[in-house]
Amino acid sequence: MDTAPFPNNEAVDVPQMDYTAAISQALGSFIQSKSATFACGGSVPIVSKDASSTTVPSGSTSSAPVALRWDSRDFAAGTTKLSFPLDANAAPSTILVKLVSDCQPASFGLNGADVLDESYRKATKLDRAAFSVNFCPYEVGIIDTIAQLLLPGTEHGTKGVRAELYKLNIYAAPSGFFKAHVDTPRSPMQFGSLVVSLPCHHVGGQLVVRHAGLSKTFDWGTTTALNPTSSQIQWAAFYSDCEHEVLQVTEGHRITLTYNLYHTPGVGDLAGMKTAMDVTSLPLFQYGKDALKTPGFMPQGGNLGIYCQHAYAHADYEAAKELPGTLKGSDMAVYDVFRALGLRVKVYAILAGDNNDGYEDYEDEDEDEDEGDLRCSILGELCGLQVTEEGGYDGSTLREITDAWGGQHVNVTWANEPQHLGPGLVHLTYGNQAGVDTMYSSAAIIVQIPSAGIRGAAGTQSEPITVD
Repeated sequence: MDTAPFPNNEAVDVPQMDYTAAISQALGSFIQSKSATFACGGSVPIVSKDASSTTVPSGSTSSAPVALRWDSRDFAAGTTKLSFPLDANAAPSTILVKLVSDCQPASFGLNGADVLDESYRKATKLDRAAFSVNFCPYEVGIIDTIAQLLLPGTEHGTKGVRAELYKLNIYAAPSGFFKAHVDTPRSPMQFGSLVVSLPCHHVGGQLVVRHAGLSKTFDWGTTTALNPTSSQIQWAAFYSDCEHEVLQVTEGHRITLTYNLYHTPGVGDLAGMKTAMDVTSLPLFQYGKDALKTPGFMPQGGNLGIYCQHAYAHADYEAAKELPGTLKGSDMAVYDVFRALGLRVKVYAILAGDNNDGYEDYEDEDEDEDEGDLRCSILGELCGLQVTEEGGYDGSTLREITDAWGGQHVNVTWANEPQHLGPGLVHLTYGNQAGVDTMYSSAAIIVQIPSAGIRGAAGTQSEPITVD
């Protein structure tokens, strides 16, 4: 086990109200809701075969230049081809102009009918049968990321994803836009949409996704923070029940591929790995960042605990070795977000001593006071079910039994309650007849939170949370 497991921060006097309980409970509620992962996004760099100056971070994926081919309205021209990225500094090419002219006005669904209304949506499109593209979201890791992050938040549980290319859309200056709307799923198995932005110069056209009073904006315009070189493929995925809109394009052409996302069997192993996802695109990232900015949240620092929302075979030695890579849904988001915020994060097994039936049978008045402290938790490595002969004699204490498990008694501020229990420790019991009892454990993510003074010295760009 790592030392201690997280060393205590040096006490720092902070003249602030202590909002630790309010913020940690709000954080737990946020994580338990679908709001923590209603949308995600990222980028994929484009690298040509002869490019020697382009560097891609180790472990990251990249894409070859994207070739788009489509059937021209001018039958004599046959099939036309356009390659991305397009030069952001050059005037629109004749081929790009031809692509725009070959597109049809884009409609939208209303009461089961396709409606054309440029006061609500002004865009053009190519239907799936009219074009082909060599970009594959499976090959660059986008679909694996969506499967592991978004699917656990749906009623179907953890499965794989089938991404069906639906349309190519163009929102052109000076007035391309799409007002706020909610998509109608095309089958009971559809759970969301994927939008892929091809690198073409444009300003504006931000995709705004909203869910349960929260919003996330994806800005793929040229030279924005998300796309500084104009040579990256940008993407966003979100649930079907999310309201979303495309803001007005004021310059250039916003060209996107839209995919419908459906459930299929499958699994993932991506938490903590370098994927095509940008962790900062998760709604939880800003929420966690704002909490750290608030001086009244854990002002002295300490250990923040989040019980996993999904069940894992953490009591099985072989399966436990796959964690944290197999974390999914909001658990994956919690692990990746707090790591991205520069904090120390680890998955532990938490022995359910405080809540376990019969806990009081093993209490000893001479034991340390922290056994009676509800903030004191017993943390252990993910090493599978343990069996001990402790507890089989008169005078056995809970500490002696749990010490045989190899755990440490650590103060933890919990954001939520245990969701899933598995056998953690089997031990003997003392009485008229020898017996056996089982103590259960839960998987949880433990985050070391620095003191407010240290967090303030490091500084963030977020705003503090206001607590009424």
